Amino acid sequence: MVQALGAQSESEFAFAGLHQLVHPLLSHLSALPQAQADALRAALRLGPGHGDDRFLVSLGVLTLLAEAATPQGLVCLVDDAQWMDQPTVDTLLFVARRLQAEGVVLLLAQRDPGLDLLADPALPRLSLSGLGEQPAAALLADRAAAPADPAVVRELVARTHGNPLALAELGSLLDRAQLAGREALPVPLPLGAGVERAFLDWVRALPAATQTALLVAAAEELGDLTAVLAACRRLGLEPSCLDDAEQANLIAIAGPRIAFRHPVVRTAIYSGAPFTARRQAHEALAAVLHPQAGDGRRAWHMAAATVEPDEDVAAELQRTAEHAQARGGHASAAALLDRAARITPDPDTRADRLYKAARSSWQAGNATRAVELTDEAEALVRRPATLAVILRLRGIIQLRTGVLTDAERTLTRAGELMAEHAPDEAARCFLQAADAASQAGDLDRFPRLYELVGQLHGGSPVTDCTRLLLHGMERIASRDFPRGRQLLGEGIAAARALGDPMLEVWAGVGALYLGEVGQTTDLLHRVGGIARSIGHLGALPGQLEFMSLEEILSGRLDNAASLIDEGLRLSRETGQENMSAVHLSRMAMVHAVRGEDEPCRESAAAALRIATARRIGVAAGTARHALAALAMGRGRWAEAVRLLDQVVAPEAGSGHPLLAFFSVHDRIEAAVRAGQPETAREALDSMESWQAGSTRGEARALLARCRALLEPDDDRAIAQYEQALALHDGSVPLERARTELLLGDALRRARRRLDARGHLRTALDAFERLGASPWAERARHELRATGETARKKEAAPEERLTAQELRIARMAAEGAPNKEIAAQLFLSHRTVEYHLYKIFPKLGVASRTDLARLFYENPGILS
Repeated sequence: MVQALGAQSESEFAFAGLHQLVHPLLSHLSALPQAQADALRAALRLGPGHGDDRFLVSLGVLTLLAEAATPQGLVCLVDDAQWMDQPTVDTLLFVARRLQAEGVVLLLAQRDPGLDLLADPALPRLSLSGLGEQPAAALLADRAAAPADPAVVRELVARTHGNPLALAELGSLLDRAQLAGREALPVPLPLGAGVERAFLDWVRALPAATQTALLVAAAEELGDLTAVLAACRRLGLEPSCLDDAEQANLIAIAGPRIAFRHPVVRTAIYSGAPFTARRQAHEALAAVLHPQAGDGRRAWHMAAATVEPDEDVAAELQRTAEHAQARGGHASAAALLDRAARITPDPDTRADRLYKAARSSWQAGNATRAVELTDEAEALVRRPATLAVILRLRGIIQLRTGVLTDAERTLTRAGELMAEHAPDEAARCFLQAADAASQAGDLDRFPRLYELVGQLHGGSPVTDCTRLLLHGMERIASRDFPRGRQLLGEGIAAARALGDPMLEVWAGVGALYLGEVGQTTDLLHRVGGIARSIGHLGALPGQLEFMSLEEILSGRLDNAASLIDEGLRLSRETGQENMSAVHLSRMAMVHAVRGEDEPCRESAAAALRIATARRIGVAAGTARHALAALAMGRGRWAEAVRLLDQVVAPEAGSGHPLLAFFSVHDRIEAAVRAGQPETAREALDSMESWQAGSTRGEARALLARCRALLEPDDDRAIAQYEQALALHDGSVPLERARTELLLGDALRRARRRLDARGHLRTALDAFERLGASPWAERARHELRATGETARKKEAAPEERLTAQELRIARMAAEGAPNKEIAAQLFLSHRTVEYHLYKIFPKLGVASRTDLARLFYENPGILS
């Protein structure tokens, strides 16, 4: 068993609580993957390097606990979590959400009332009510000098609501006569703040020198006895002055550490002292601590003792913050920089420190505080360069957590301010502004943005590539397809040559505007792989969204669902609520293809709630497209047309032009089936213009299929369906199967039943393999109409694997060891072992060798 106890004075020191918890387990560090071990050592100040990726640190803790749990299991107890430092709490919640088969029990407790640091809907929790009369009597008897009268117990339980801490302390503080009922109980009882007052009464009975020494100990944050005694000597106190406090059981001294019996004692002593006394204690501690330590203690004490602005103290706080930042202590760095700003004399320097505090707050996940700090900084700043970075930070926060139109305006203004002194950064800023406009579906902002990029002096490769991509997307959205294709082709080539991750992501988006899904996934897979390999989870939610789209198009719905689940989880963990709406809309599409009506509607509704409020057009449009796809699968054609109309002609913030292009073939089929030929012809004209210059087989296949849908002559329609089938390249198997279904339907209506059956059987097999239940039922219905009965296919063993099991099985079959799989999927290797234990019998294999052979002989079995 390992345990840790939160302390209020240590709450600003990154990973102080984690150090307590895992210190007995550090002998297992050598078993961790090198990147995890290095990050954890750096975070705990056990070695060189940077612990600035909190997720890599968290994954290292998960792996460490799993290693330490072998073979007998491990219990981890964390008490007073409300006083734990935020990085430790974040890490432990990360671990708790992923504990499955590791043999680890993690129990975290916090006091109530107070800020609920442990709130997480994914974790089980138990709220403890107060003690009843019987256990309260036992507790009082254990702590009191004499047994308590039942009537006194009853009154104490009623007046304390059975709070165990209050009862325990009252058992020591009330005298025999009060406990026996011979004297009235005090009114009011020393509860809550009163408990602190009771402790103070106890402390104030001690000699004055002892009280001062206790105040120094309360002001010292880590229980460093050497520092406390040195500070006491500066105040003229002898070490023996702590003897009375130790005999009174207020403190315990063991080796080089001094500890209070309970954190409430420390709080009561410190908060009950006058300001001048607290200031003297901090001054004495600051004088005896080493400035080179880099742990922030001296800086904190200097700041606590400082009343007037003091640049020297502020500068030391900033240096300490930089140390904390390098170790991943973003919350600690934010607090240090905030305090430094408060005592900074120069307004511009103060604004710069407020900005850096805001940046650290955002990295720590506190968006609200980050925005407050940027507001303060903006009110002070006089330097355009400082204002530019302040606005860029605010815009990025708005992009991920706020209203997208606000984000676009803020980021554009930031880019304009950067134009003179940092043109490449200005170009990237304009690209982020375009990201906000694009997510909102408001491409009318693109002309202004690519003009601004074109005005940047220097004409660097970054600015040239950015301008080509933005201009090309705008031309496609404006239906100037030849010019758009030319510009995007040049921009995509430039991004590949530069190898800049942000530009490569946008090159992938540009390829989508051309309908070139293969090129998109090639670009985005590479960037996503880089993000995974270095643990930068902040970038992953966006990458996972594009990767899941590729899986949907490729017909690997289980893989898509797994990627979306991961993306949604990471979006929420990193505070990217806007991206969570996009993932929810993608999940709605997966449910739609599967024919899961209620889950589809629930996911779409959840996506629309966020997207409508925040004007996230891409999520709103995708959610409506998913609902339309669900309606098409059920044969509700008019409903599908109505929903697709909203996708095609949306207001900014409620849809996206790109989705209008990608849904056009659905709109044509739905309109034809709903008896709306004019709507279908209009959509076909749009599709003809978009793909007129395309050489991609899949795009030409869809175009031929849509022409066939509007062809009045049956023979010519069949010929066009056959042409479409020949053009399909297999990259989007669902669309090929839909073409087979339409061709079979046309042949049946032409009374060519034998020819129809072959295509309908092929369509049915494909739909069943893909898990597209509504479409499979339509194919089955058409087969029955030809006189052939088709039974539902039983699920193959591999189809009974969960989405997570599919991903683990595929990686294991490709030769990845368990620890590599765990690192890629943010699990522990014990969880991977547990899943493989369940996967093998499902697939009828007994070993990794058998799994690899199965995968080699039939690669599609784990798709």
